[in-house]
Amino acid sequence: MGKLLTIVLAAALILCPAAVSRAVDDMDPVDSFDLQAPKATSPWRISGISFRGFEAVSPSQAAEVVESKAAAALALRQNEPYDSFKVAGDVRRLKVLFQEQGYFNAEVTATEDRNEANRTLRLIFTAKQGPPTTVEKTTLVWSDDQARRLWEDDVKKLLVLQPGQRFLLDRYEQTKEDIAKFFADQARPRNKVLGQVRVFLERNQAEILFKIEPGLRFLFGDSQVRGNHSLGRKFILDEATYTRGQPFSPSALKQTQQALLNTGFFSSVTLRPLYKEAKDNQVPILVEVRERDPHSIQLGLGWGTEDHFRVRIQQVNRNVLGWNETLSIEGKLSSIYTGLVGTLKKPYLLNRRSTLVLRGGIEQRDTEAYINNRLFVNPALEYVVDKEWSWYAGYNMERDQLRELKTHVPDPAYEKQTFFISSIPVGLIFDSRDSFLDATKGTYGRLEVENALKGIGSEVEFIRAEADLRHVLPLPWENWYLAARAQAGVVWALPGTDRVPLIRRFFPGGADSVRGYPYQLLGPLDNSGKPLGGASMAVGSLEVRFPIYDALGGVVFLDTGNAWERVEDTFGSLRYTTGFGLRYNTPVGPIRLDIGYQLNPPSGEPFDRYAVYLSVGQAF
Repeated sequence: MGKLLTIVLAAALILCPAAVSRAVDDMDPVDSFDLQAPKATSPWRISGISFRGFEAVSPSQAAEVVESKAAAALALRQNEPYDSFKVAGDVRRLKVLFQEQGYFNAEVTATEDRNEANRTLRLIFTAKQGPPTTVEKTTLVWSDDQARRLWEDDVKKLLVLQPGQRFLLDRYEQTKEDIAKFFADQARPRNKVLGQVRVFLERNQAEILFKIEPGLRFLFGDSQVRGNHSLGRKFILDEATYTRGQPFSPSALKQTQQALLNTGFFSSVTLRPLYKEAKDNQVPILVEVRERDPHSIQLGLGWGTEDHFRVRIQQVNRNVLGWNETLSIEGKLSSIYTGLVGTLKKPYLLNRRSTLVLRGGIEQRDTEAYINNRLFVNPALEYVVDKEWSWYAGYNMERDQLRELKTHVPDPAYEKQTFFISSIPVGLIFDSRDSFLDATKGTYGRLEVENALKGIGSEVEFIRAEADLRHVLPLPWENWYLAARAQAGVVWALPGTDRVPLIRRFFPGGADSVRGYPYQLLGPLDNSGKPLGGASMAVGSLEVRFPIYDALGGVVFLDTGNAWERVEDTFGSLRYTTGFGLRYNTPVGPIRLDIGYQLNPPSGEPFDRYAVYLSVGQAF
C-alpha cells in the first residue's frame, strides 16, 4: 500500500511540476501575511421611483402594485436594496394593470438612474400604452331556448360594455356579478354565470362571451334558529322580512340580518340557506345568532373645540325583564353639558315596525346665553315605514330653571322663572345615507314640529318647527364628493305667551353650523356680545371633499346663515363664510379640523373674523 501511494504522488509531481512549483512559491513567509479578502461592496439601494407615460393607469395606481419601494420621507430605516428579480416582477404586474384597463399591447420597461457616490438609484418605469382594445361584440350563450326567450332582453340591459367601448376588466367582472344577482333576485340563487374574453391583439378588439344557466327556482322554507339563549325563537323570527313559501331573495336575507343586528341584542347574525335539505324547491333557512352580554358598560373620551374634554359612560341592560327590552343609563360630562339620562326601548309595541321609547333624566346645558337645569320625561312611539322612511310621535314634559342668565334680555325676571313645558313633538325622517359619521352618498331629511299648549299643562304656548336636509353626491373623480346642507327653524309664541323663552330659541354658529363664527354667536347679540337667540334661523352649506394621501383628506366649504329676532325678518341678511379643513379617517369616523373665515361680518362684532374647530365626524 505504501509503494502504491508513493507511485501516485510521484506521477502527480511529474504531470504538474508548474503547479507544485507555484504552490511552493506562494508559501513564501513574507507574502503569506499580505493575503487579504476582497472588500465587500455595499448593495445598491432605491432612493426613489418614477412613473413616465402612465395615463390610463395613474402613477398612484401603479405604485400600489409595485413591490419595489423607496424609503419614505423622514424614515429612519435605510432605502430598500435593489432587487432585479423584484423589478422584473413589477414590470409584469404593471403590464397586467394596463391589460385590466384595456391596453393589451402596452409595453412597460424599467431603467435606473444610478448615483455611484452613495450607491443609490432612482427606478424609472416607462409605459407605452398604445391603442386601447375595444369591445367588438358580446355573446350570450344560454343553457336552453326557454331561458333565452324569458331572460335575454333583461340580461342585455345589464351589459355595461357596449360595442366600440374600451374593454375594462372591472366592468366585465361587474357584469358577471350583476347577471348572477339578477337571477338570484328572480329566486334562482344557484345560477351559474361563466365568462370568457377573447382578445385579438392584431386588431385591438375583444369578444366577450357569457354562458348562463339560470338554475332552479327556489322558495323560502322553514326557518331554524341556533345560538339563542335568553331570547325566544319567535322574537328572532319576527324580525324576518320573508315568509315561508315566498320566492327566495338574497336581499330579504340581508334585510333580516340587519334588522336583527339593529335590535342591539346580537353581536353576530348569519342566515344560511340549506340547499341540500330543500324539498319541493323550498329551502330551509338556518338563522345563527350570538347574543350579546345582558349587561355591558361603555366608556368614551374625547375633546372638541366647543365642549373641550368630554367623558361618556353608558350602562346597558338587555332583556332583563324578559320583555325583549333594552334599558340604558348614560352619563355625559363636558364644559357645556352635564347629564344623566335613562332610555327604555320596548320593541313590537303594536307590530314589528313599532317601538316604544321612554326617555327621562336630568341635565345642565351651559350655553353662551344661559346655564339651564332641565328635568324631563319623554315617552314616544317610533315607527319604521321601510328602510328609509320613519316617523315618531310623543309627549314631552319638562321643568326648566335658569341657573345663570348671561345675556341682557329685555325682561330678565321672565327668563329666570321656572318654566313647566308640556308639549307634543312629532317628526318625519328620511335616511338613505350609507354611513352616519362619514356618508359618501345618500340623503338625510328630518322635519319636527313641537306644539306646547296650556290645555295639556304647559305654562307657555308655542309652535316650534325645525327642518334639516343633507345630501352627498359622488363626483366623477375617485373619492371626491359634493355635500350640501339646508337647515331652517322657526318658533311662534301663541296668544297668551308674550315671548318664547330662551331655551326654545335658535342659536346658530359653530363647528356644526356656520363655520367662521364662534359657538352660538351668529344672530342677534346684546351690547356685551352675548347671543339673544332668534325666533327664526336658516343655515346652508356647500362642501367639496377630496383625498390627499392615504387616510388624509381635505375639504373646501362655503357656509351661510343667520338668526333673526322676528319671524318676519327671516332671510333679511345672510352671513357668508368660507374656509378649508382636513379629515383623517379612523374606524370611529373622521377626525375633523376646519378653519372658517367670515366674508361679510356685521360691523362692530366682538370676536375674530376667523375660527378654528377640532371635532370628530363630518360637519354634516
